[in-house]
Amino acid sequence: MNVNAIPFNHIKVTGVTALVLIAGLASCEYKTAQSSLATKTQTFTPQTQPSSYGVQTAQITGKTSGIAVVKLDGFRVNVSFDFEAHPDSYGVPGSEFTAVDVTQLTINEITDVNGKSYNDFTDYNDHRNINALLKGFIEKNRLVEE
Repeated sequence: MNVNAIPFNHIKVTGVTALVLIAGLASCEYKTAQSSLATKTQTFTPQTQPSSYGVQTAQITGKTSGIAVVKLDGFRVNVSFDFEAHPDSYGVPGSEFTAVDVTQLTINEITDVNGKSYNDFTDYNDHRNINALLKGFIEKNRLVEE
């Protein structure tokens, strides 16, 4: 039996398939590829809270020196310091005061509330903050008058 198959037009089938693919791709949203390496290079940032400082006692022991006990995050830090005092004002008559600049800070001892001694764990930021705290305490309480 001689039966002819249904005529098959390859050009029409290829054209319709191409149109369907183009329409399907056009309806998709293209996004840029995200590298998996980007998540590996992110740095870890721990959740920390800033240190708390406070002057418990301060005493001027000499013309340009003093000692103090500073509270730092539940620790007691015994410090000795040298300072320079000079007259200053806010530019308004009657606002004269003696300004203080802490020039040297020495950490003598660090203890907790129970008296247990610790090695010096302070860093540059702690020293800078303690200097500013001592300066403000001395000026506020007028411990030095020039």
